[in-house]
Amino acid sequence: MGPTGIGKTSLALDIANQLDSEIVSVDSVQVYKGLDIGSGKPPKEILYDFPHKLIDVVDPYEAYSTGNFQEDCAKELDKITYTNKTPLLVGGTMLYFKHLFFGFSDLPKSNEETRTAIEKEAKEIGLSSMHDQLQLIDPISAENIHPNDSQRIIRAIEVYRSTDITLSVWLEKNKSQIHKSLNKYKVFQFALKPSNKEEHRKKVGVRFKQMLEDGLIGEVEGILSKEKMDSSKTSMRSVGYRQVSDYLEGKLSYDEMVFRGITATRQLAKRQMTWLRSWENIIWLDEHSTDNVNYILKYINNHE
Repeated sequence: MGPTGIGKTSLALDIANQLDSEIVSVDSVQVYKGLDIGSGKPPKEILYDFPHKLIDVVDPYEAYSTGNFQEDCAKELDKITYTNKTPLLVGGTMLYFKHLFFGFSDLPKSNEETRTAIEKEAKEIGLSSMHDQLQLIDPISAENIHPNDSQRIIRAIEVYRSTDITLSVWLEKNKSQIHKSLNKYKVFQFALKPSNKEEHRKKVGVRFKQMLEDGLIGEVEGILSKEKMDSSKTSMRSVGYRQVSDYLEGKLSYDEMVFRGITATRQLAKRQMTWLRSWENIIWLDEHSTDNVNYILKYINNHE
């Protein structure tokens, strides 16, 4: 685990070279086909040598919820351990990790038809009106969801329209029925941390600009040109893709897009570190240490 741009994939590949393991991606953007550059997806030649589970799972116009991930990840873990290999979970989507480590409620999976209708409605009447609507049907969720958080607003309304039960009731109802999907496994939680905050901030900026040089704008153009696609889809609301799609729609100038893309990525990294610092049993690794692989392998061997 670790913040964006810290070197998680590189470390995971070094570990996989020495450990009989299979890599499982824990990334809410890499699940989408075609979202390669902006998600930091490993190149095809690396994926050929080191196949990653839960990469390229769904098309970019499809919804993919935490519930979908929970189910898919549980299946992959069972398959990997059945072959006596070690699952190596790698990524930065802290919400996914949170539910794996601390349990999750049996929330309904995303309903594509319902979600598409809600996304269309949000585009027509605006996010503020959708939040007002959520306030009427589920005031508890509305209080906990920021008026600008389009994904969570749409998800909360989707849950209600699909089941006639509010999201807050679902969460409360399942509190006593928490299922911890990693309970049957021995889990070691390793996280990379920046050696220097300012250095990492600069690295994040350089990384986003490199993505633009590598063709991120063209990638987004290609995705948006596909059938069933538009910028309101969840895949296009992720960091980097949101700013580029806004630029392509004329909502931002090029310089504004770059500035907002870098800012949003830095904010994401900050949130990821806040999540990690709040968890117990994290084994911290310095991003610049040359001994991380040996340390991890020794730690696992000594604690099995």
